[in-house]
Amino acid sequence: MSQMSETAVLAPFEIWEVMLDNSTIKFFEPLVLRPARMPHDPDEPGDAEYWEVDVPELMISTFDDDHRKILNGVLSDIRDAWKHIVTLPDDLLSPNGKQIKQRYLALAEEVTDG
Repeated sequence: MSQMSETAVLAPFEIWEVMLDNSTIKFFEPLVLRPARMPHDPDEPGDAEYWEVDVPELMISTFDDDHRKILNGVLSDIRDAWKHIVTLPDDLLSPNGKQIKQRYLALAEEVTDG
């Protein structure tokens, strides 16, 4: 991998908003996530280098060898966490789910499009 492409993959993501079906998750400050190089698996063929963004406290965990695909994975993870945890009533959530919901609500709000 050339230095330039490695730099592109390592560039941090600065996420201000994430589109949902009829609303938008808007972060109060940008959510900045930096991909980290994954260790190469010697049992895997080829020499592709994979990068990951892993933030378990926000249910974000994605990896790929392409910066755009990593970003799409991150946005998908945020959407899934918002739809399946943040929007649910607390009494339907596990203790871990409640913590994740609290973390998201401290970082962002959902704004209805219109």
